[in-house]
This record gives sequence, C-alpha cells and structure tokens, in this order.
Amino acid sequence: MSPFFRRKRRAAITYRYLSYELPNGSTIRLPLVPVRLSHNQESLSTIALVDSGSTTTFVPLEIAEILSLPIEQQEEAIGAGGTFQNTVRKVDIAILKGNTVITHFEDFPVYVPLDEGRIPYVVLGRDSIFRVFDVTFRENKQRIILRGAKK
Repeated sequence: MSPFFRRKRRAAITYRYLSYELPNGSTIRLPLVPVRLSHNQESLSTIALVDSGSTTTFVPLEIAEILSLPIEQQEEAIGAGGTFQNTVRKVDIAILKGNTVITHFEDFPVYVPLDEGRIPYVVLGRDSIFRVFDVTFRENKQRIILRGAKK
C-alpha cells in the first residue's frame, strides 16, 4: 500500500448524491462526498466530487490559498475544458462519513489550477479514492458505494 493511503475500515459505505447549485441557479445531484483538507494547523471541511474520469485529484485554488499549501512544481493538465496550467501541492485529505474518517490520504499530491474558479469543488480522481475503494455509482438511485478494494 502506498504511504499516501491509510484505510480505517473495509465495510461498504453508501453516500447519497448531494445537490449542487449551478451558477445559473438550477440544481443538479452529483456523487459528492464530505472531506476535510488540512495542512499544518489549518483545516477546512468541504465536499468532493468522486470522478471516475479524472486521473488526478484536484483542489480549487481558493482552498489551496486558504490552507497555505506550498507549491511543489507546475504541471499541465488536460480535461474536458481543454489544457490548463496547475501547481502541484501536498495536502492531507480525510474522507468522512458523518464525523468518522473512513480514509485518510497523508501529504497527498494534488493539482491546483492556476485559474480561480476553474473547478468549483475538490475532485477525487483515480490516483486517490479509486486506489483504496472499489467505487460503484448507482446513478438511478443517486447513490455511491465505497467498498475496500480487493487486492
């Protein structure tokens, strides 16, 4: 197991999709999970999109600045919106169920887009949550199920 990952339990955990309001005022439901990001003495609770199409985990610039995440390097990423510049930074990420930490990624490298507002929330990609859990999307029931990944 990578030094970035520490699993707390193996049981299946189910989340309901959460509502997200678009800038135009309409609401959509997405596979969002509660997370706590921390660095040094700073900590912030927010939501994260579980994104099977993303190979990388992203953190919005605004959150990286609040937590004063130091820049490790600069890298380019390619997404649905095209190519964009990012800084790579490290942060502790705890995935929560209520007040319980179900998984903790320590000193985890994340991409932070240079453009403010580029992403509206944390994006958990295949480099993080998908390495620890088998992820099932129950789209019609608007549920996401996380099960400890089988070796």
